[in-house]
Amino acid sequence: MKKIIVLAVAALSLFLSACDLFPFSLFTTTAATTLPLTQNGTITYLDTDYYAYPYYSSPNYHLDNVDAYNDVLLATRDHIRHANVRVQATVYRTAVIFPGITQTIIESASSGSGVVFLEKDGYYYFLTNHHIIDDEGHTAVYRVEAYGDEEPVEAELVCQDEDLDLAVLRFQKGTRTAVDLIDMTTRLYTRFTPGELVLAVGNPLSVDNNVTFGEFNSMELIANASFRVIFHSALIHEGSSGGALVDLDGNLIGINAWGTESSDEESFAIPLSIVHMFLVNNGLIV
Repeated sequence: MKKIIVLAVAALSLFLSACDLFPFSLFTTTAATTLPLTQNGTITYLDTDYYAYPYYSSPNYHLDNVDAYNDVLLATRDHIRHANVRVQATVYRTAVIFPGITQTIIESASSGSGVVFLEKDGYYYFLTNHHIIDDEGHTAVYRVEAYGDEEPVEAELVCQDEDLDLAVLRFQKGTRTAVDLIDMTTRLYTRFTPGELVLAVGNPLSVDNNVTFGEFNSMELIANASFRVIFHSALIHEGSSGGALVDLDGNLIGINAWGTESSDEESFAIPLSIVHMFLVNNGLIV
């Protein structure tokens, strides 16, 4: 079975050195968008479609007041922390100790991040990476810790796709009031501008709800994926996998999945268009 390995980057960054952040200008275009075609309730996304999408711009990209800009950053930081979860997967297998005697042992244990995107029928649904929850054909137990939780609770697997490295799990909403849903629609089928500010949230190295920031660089092909991924410079580390990558306003643009050992500023995320296709094709959204 294919294993997708998250390569650790060298260090974590502290969120917000406010004086170093300044707004930048984006341009917009009215070019027609090529949307994926729906056939029998499913859609297919092609890498070439991306280049027909219009560029995205927000009024906040043009703020010329540093205090107002920093307020937007702080609001986005807080919002994406409230949508972030820590997910733990423990995989068990049955081992033969002596002839006729078996014992259940832990095959593997992993921890990563996820982002809540849907509330339905008393459950919160969250996205994460397949490589975090992969049960390798054995029995697995999933536990999740949402914002404000003091202890992890049980989660159940809803759907997964190894090739896309995506999975959805859900857990009971209960009495939680501090969980936010990430925006999944605003940046759907829009292009990114090189230099556009991005923020990553996750739980690297047991640090909960860590937020880093960087820039969108380009859409790239890498060995881990069969589609173009987002290449950006927001630092991610082991445990950040499955966490959200968002724009300045906190809109989801991707799911962080991989880093590299060669540079602290080389991170890769599964783009929102692939995430959307995965969710539509599994009947979770229309």
